[in-house]
Amino acid sequence: MAKYMGVDLSYCNTNVDYKKLKAGKIDGGAVKFAMLRTSYGCKKDTLLDKHYAGCKSAGIYVGGYHWLKAQNLTQARQEAEWLCNLLKGYAFDYPIALDFEDSALFALKLGKEKYSAIIDAFMAVLEKNNYYVVLYTNPDSIANRITDTTLKKYDLWLAHWTHGKPAASYGQTMWQYAAYGTAAEVAKKYATDVGTVNGSGGAIDVDISYVGYASKIKKFGKNAPLITVTASKTVTSAELAKIKTQLTSLGFTVTSEST
Repeated sequence: MAKYMGVDLSYCNTNVDYKKLKAGKIDGGAVKFAMLRTSYGCKKDTLLDKHYAGCKSAGIYVGGYHWLKAQNLTQARQEAEWLCNLLKGYAFDYPIALDFEDSALFALKLGKEKYSAIIDAFMAVLEKNNYYVVLYTNPDSIANRITDTTLKKYDLWLAHWTHGKPAASYGQTMWQYAAYGTAAEVAKKYATDVGTVNGSGGAIDVDISYVGYASKIKKFGKNAPLITVTASKTVTSAELAKIKTQLTSLGFTVTSEST
């Protein structure tokens, strides 16, 4: 199974040297990607632009994650629409993740069905706007807040800090397995494991992706704005059925009228 190593970057990571990060290693594997916190609720991460430009310049693939604050279906759709407007200014190589871990949301104790409906409402907007989505969550939420039906709909980015092998397999395509830092950072709970990532400038979350998302997303044309194409052509009635079949196979919706 292929493994691609990556990191998470947000407002917390203020001293990143992106060229050194690109040349660095995570447990012997080259740093291939960075998942950037784009936003939380309807607010943009203060260091998104810095991390995006730095990673792109250094040749590090970038994905994004959005910390979900929505507490009902209407808010979930509004938050997703806001995010889609934000994302128009960027070209992400890796997926856009819904970060499902908000303590205020969990305090409502809505139950699996309602939490799953909120997730689905948010994801539906992003997918409609042509984004490749993944769900970021942990074993506790998998067991207690998300239905199996919803889990099966999306690729899973598992947050499970066990550094080694997850205690159980959840079918994850990405795994956030540790936060590396100094012994002092571990003692202060800024990190979960003692370790270094060259260029990180401090404690940093580390990931494994089991999917080469950059090539997959490019292949399927995801994470790019959809463009509506219309065309007209005058054909004979005998040609119409053949033309309809050809255009339908290309994804066009065909309408016709007599002249």
